[in-house]
Amino acid sequence: MLTRHRLLLYVGVAAAVSPSFAAHRTVWQEEAEKTITGDRLRFGAALVDDGQASGGKAVRIPYQKDARGWSIAFGAPKAEFRGTCLFTFYLRGENMPPVSDGVRVYLILHDKATGQWAHHKVWSVYGINLKQNAYTAITLPLEIPLLSDTYGPEVLFEWRAGTAGISPAMLLDRMEIATETFDTPVIREVWPTKVRYVPGETAEVQVTVANPTGADATAQVMARERWGVVKERQAFSQSVSLKPGESKQVSGKWKLGGEEYGREIVVDFLQDGKVVDSSSELLSVSKTPLWLSTGNGYDQGTDARDMHTVFYVQPATGQESWRSVRFFKEKSPGGDYFEFFSWAPGDISDIAPDEDPFPGGEGRLTYRSKQTLKMQIEMLKSVGAWPVSYVNGTCWAESGYKLFQRYPEWFLYDANGEVDHYDMQRRGIYRHKDDADFDPNTYPRIFFQATLNHSLPAVQEYIANQYVRCGREMGFKGVRMDVRYLEVHPGERGFDGKEIAPTHEEADRISAESVRRVKELVHKEIPDFTFGYNYASPEEVKEMPLTMKERCAGAGWMLDEVPCTYQEKTSPYHVWSVYLRRMVSWGDQVNKWGGVYNPFDFRRGGGKYVVDNIYSALFRLIAGGRFGCYYNSRLPFGNLGRFSTRYSEFFFGRNREWISAVKGEVDAQATAPLWWRDTVFWNLDAEGSRQLLLFLINPPAFPEVEENPESRINPPVRDIVVTCAKAEGKLPKAAYLLTAEPMEPTDQNEVAMVKLPLKDAKGGRVSVTVSSVLFCKLVVFQY
Repeated sequence: MLTRHRLLLYVGVAAAVSPSFAAHRTVWQEEAEKTITGDRLRFGAALVDDGQASGGKAVRIPYQKDARGWSIAFGAPKAEFRGTCLFTFYLRGENMPPVSDGVRVYLILHDKATGQWAHHKVWSVYGINLKQNAYTAITLPLEIPLLSDTYGPEVLFEWRAGTAGISPAMLLDRMEIATETFDTPVIREVWPTKVRYVPGETAEVQVTVANPTGADATAQVMARERWGVVKERQAFSQSVSLKPGESKQVSGKWKLGGEEYGREIVVDFLQDGKVVDSSSELLSVSKTPLWLSTGNGYDQGTDARDMHTVFYVQPATGQESWRSVRFFKEKSPGGDYFEFFSWAPGDISDIAPDEDPFPGGEGRLTYRSKQTLKMQIEMLKSVGAWPVSYVNGTCWAESGYKLFQRYPEWFLYDANGEVDHYDMQRRGIYRHKDDADFDPNTYPRIFFQATLNHSLPAVQEYIANQYVRCGREMGFKGVRMDVRYLEVHPGERGFDGKEIAPTHEEADRISAESVRRVKELVHKEIPDFTFGYNYASPEEVKEMPLTMKERCAGAGWMLDEVPCTYQEKTSPYHVWSVYLRRMVSWGDQVNKWGGVYNPFDFRRGGGKYVVDNIYSALFRLIAGGRFGCYYNSRLPFGNLGRFSTRYSEFFFGRNREWISAVKGEVDAQATAPLWWRDTVFWNLDAEGSRQLLLFLINPPAFPEVEENPESRINPPVRDIVVTCAKAEGKLPKAAYLLTAEPMEPTDQNEVAMVKLPLKDAKGGRVSVTVSSVLFCKLVVFQY
C-alpha cells in the first residue's frame, strides 16, 4: 500500500501544527449500545450503564485470561469508500497499563459482491492513548485505492494481554467511519531510488501523483531538500497533467551537496500556485557504506509479521522476494544493512559455492538455490540496501575437510596435535547424501570443523580471495565474521607444534596485522567491500586493543554482543543508570576508532517487558548504536528509525564527542527526576560550527531491568529549564528541540523540530524551557 510521510517543522512551542490537506466525509456514526448486541458480545463483553457515555450506556470489554479471538464485533451499512478511511472510536480504559496489554482493533472493508475481506488493517490501543477518567476519540486509518467503490465495514476488538495480576477493561461509547474526499490531485508516494547516496552524487526520487477528481488537472511538483537542523535548498520542479482517475510517476533528479548525514526530500504539489498536497521521505548521504545504517524493527502496534524469512530461510518466488525487499525499505528508510545469516555450505572455506542447489546452513543438509540467492541479493541492492554475508571464521564440513587435506600446514592445533572437531563416521554418512534413500535425520551435525592459522601470509591471501569471490560471484557487498575474526590466541600452535604467540601482547600484534592485511588485499580488488566482526564488547577485547582498533578502522561493523546478558542480576549493568553509561561510553569509543557500533539487545531479541524494550532502544541509540529500533506506532515514544535517519549527525556523527564528566557546560533543572548528565555531547555541523547536544531522559519507573512487568512509566517531566554556558568565549546563537515523541501522551507521534527562544540566564549563560519529556527529547545548542 502506498504511504505518505510528513515531517513537521515546528517554528515555536505554541505553534505545533501539522499541515493537513486531506478532507473527509462521515458516512456512518452510531452509539455502541445500538449496534453491538447479542452474539456480537463475547468473553464477558456486555452493555453497562455509564454516566460518562454520550447516551448513558457503553459496551464494556473486559480482558479474560483464556479468551481466544474477538470480544466484540460489529458492522455498518455498505457505503462508498476511497483513499484514507478513518475509523473513530470513543474509548475509556479501566486498569489498563500504559504501554502493554492493549486491545487489537481490526478495521475491515468487505467486498460488496463476495463478502470477503477486500481491505483490512490491525491497530492496537493502549492505556497511554487514553485520557484518564474520560472518553478519548481514537482515530485509526485504513488505506484503500483512490477509486471509489462500495464496501461493507466491519470492526473487531480483541485483547492482546497477558500480564499477571491485572484485570483491564475497555469501554466503547460510540464510533464513526469517514471516507476521504478529493477536489484536487494528490501525492500518493515519494520513493527515493536508493536509501544511501554519497556526497555530490545525483539523487533521484520517484513521485507518484494521482487525480481522483472528475476534471482534468495540471499541477506542479516542487521538491526541497532538507538537512541538518534548519538547512534547505531547492531540489527539482516539474509540471504534470492528469486526466480524471489517472496516476503518473514523476522522476526528479538533483545534485546533492557535499554535506553528509540524513536528508529529507519534501515534495509539494501545487495547483494554481497553491500547495494542495505535501509529502516527504528520507534518505542518507554518507561517504562510507553502513555508517548511517539505522531503522526500525517491525511495528508492534499493527499486525506486522517477520518478512525476513523469505530470504535464505524459506523457499521464495521472485514476487515474494520483491514484496519483502520493498517492505524492508519502507520499514527502514535509513537502514541499508542486511545480513544473510548462516547460508553458506562451509563458511570461510565455501562462501561462493559451485553447486546449485547447494547444501547450505553451515554444512547442514538445508538445500538452497544459488540462483535465487543471487537474485535476492541484487533485489536488495536495487533499492540501496547493502547485503552482507555472515561468515563463521572456521572451516566447516566437506569444503573445510578438503582444504585441510590439501593444506594441513594452514591450520591451528592444540597441544595434543588436534584440530577443533571431526567425526569420520559422520562423514561416511554425509558421503551418501545424494543417494535416493538417504535420510537427512541421520546426519544431525557437521562432521568437520577446524580453524585456520591467521598468522600465515598464505592463509591471509586465501581468506582475502574467498571474500573477493563472495563479492564478485555472489554479489555480496561485505562480510561479518563470527567465531573467529582473523586472530590468534596464546596457546594455539601451528603445524610444527610451536606456539604462535606466547603472550597476549604478541597475539594482539599478529592479529591486528592479519586484519589489516586481509582488508588491504580485498580492497585492492573491491574498494568498497565492508567488514564486520563479532567480539566487540569491552569485556572481550581487553587483551586485544590493537586488533580492536584495526577492526574498527574504515567503518568496521562492530557487534557488541555481550549486552544480551545484561538483564541478568549477576550483571552490574542490569541497573538502568549503569547500563546507560556503559552503552554511551563504549559507543563513543567505537566511534572514535572509526567503527560502526552495533550493540545487541537484552536476550538478543529484547527484554521481557515492553518498557525494557523502549528504554533499551533509546539508550543504545543515544550511544550511537545501529540496529532495528523497537517500534510501536501506537505508543508515544516515537519513530526512532525515522528520527535517527533524519537527524543522523546527532547520533552517528564522526565529530560527535561524549562529555564524560559535565563541568558547567550545561545544566538542566526539573521538579521531577530527569537524567541528562551521561548524555551530553559536543558536535560539529556541516559548516564546522560547534554544537552542544543534550538528551533529556524521563528515567525508567523502576531502577532495574525486567523489574516492571506492568511496564509502568513515570508521568511526563514538565517545564525543564536548560542553561548553557559559553564555548570558546561565545554563547549559543540558537537552540532547537528535536523529538520523535509528541508533547503529550495522547498526541500523535511526529518527528519534529522546535526552535526554542533563548533567554539571558545571567553569568554568561543562556536558558531555554522544554515543556515536557515523555521518554526522551534532544536539545541542540548552536554556536
